[in-house]
Amino acid sequence: MKRVIFLCLFVLMAHGGMDDSASTLRAEELDAQVNLNLSALTTQDRIAFDAFKHDLESYINSYEWTTNFSGERIRCSFQFNIVSSNGGDYTAQLFVTSSRPLYKSDQVTTMARFFDAGCEFSYYRGQELQHGNGYRSLESVVDFYVYTILGLDFDSYKLQSGTPYFQQAQQVAIIASAQKGNGWAPNVTSIGTYTRLGYIEDAMNANNRAFRDLIFAYHYNGLDLLSTKPDQARVTIGTVIDSLVSLRRISSDAGRSVFLRAFFEAKNQELADLARLFPDNLTAYFQKLGFLDPVHQNYYEEAQAKLSH
Repeated sequence: MKRVIFLCLFVLMAHGGMDDSASTLRAEELDAQVNLNLSALTTQDRIAFDAFKHDLESYINSYEWTTNFSGERIRCSFQFNIVSSNGGDYTAQLFVTSSRPLYKSDQVTTMARFFDAGCEFSYYRGQELQHGNGYRSLESVVDFYVYTILGLDFDSYKLQSGTPYFQQAQQVAIIASAQKGNGWAPNVTSIGTYTRLGYIEDAMNANNRAFRDLIFAYHYNGLDLLSTKPDQARVTIGTVIDSLVSLRRISSDAGRSVFLRAFFEAKNQELADLARLFPDNLTAYFQKLGFLDPVHQNYYEEAQAKLSH
C-alpha cells in the first residue's frame, strides 16, 4: 500500500502543470481585515477598542513577515467576537480565514479556516502593538495565525516550502505555552480537537509529510489547472483523494490529525463542489469524502442529493 501511495505522489509531482514562472507569482505578504463584535460589552468597555481594528491591521499588513515574498497579497481576515471582559482582560472567539487566487482564473480557494474558541488577551486603549520574540498575549495569537497562514500558502506553491513559517508558528506556540499563556495549553486530545499547539505540532510531524505533499498536489497540479488543463486537473484531484483514503486506512493517527481535520474544515464545501468533475462516480466520490471527513458527512450527503437530481 505504501508503494502505491508513493507512486501516486511521484506521478502527481511529475505531471508538471503550470510553467515555472507561476511559482514566482506571489505578492507583498498580507492584506488582512480585522473585524470586531463588541455586542457583549458595556458601552464603557467598548471605548477601549476605538483604535483596535486600525492598529491591528497596521500591525499585520505593515510588517515584513518574510524575506522571499512576491505576488499578490494574501487575503485574510481576523474576526474577534469579544464575549467577556475583566478589567482589561478579554475573552474572545476568534475566526481566522485566508484564501489565495487560482492560476489564470478569477476564482479563489480558501486556505485557512480556524475557529479559536479560547482566545484570551489583555488590551487597553491606546496600547502600542509590538513585534518581538517574547510572549505577548494578543500579539502572540496574531503572530501564530499569520505564520500559519504563510505556511499554508507557501506549501500550496512548492513542496514543503511552508516549513519555515510553520516553524515560526511552532516557536510562538512553544514560548507562549512555556509562559502558561491562556489558550496555549498542549491539551491535544485523542479525537483531534483543535488547539493551537496541537495543530502546529501536527503540521510539523514528519509522519504528516505525505499529507502536506498531497495537499500541494491538490492545489498546484489540481485546482490551479482547472481553467487551463481541466482533464489533467480532474485526474490529479481524483488521485489526491484516493491517496488520502489510502493513507487514512494505513495510518492510525490520521483520524486524530488536527492538521488534516483543519484542511477539511477549510475545504469541505469546495470538495463537494468538485464532485461535478466526477459525474459518473458521484456515489464513490462522496463515500470517500465521508470516510476522510466524517465531521461533514451530513453536508456531503446533502450535496450528493442535490447533484443527483
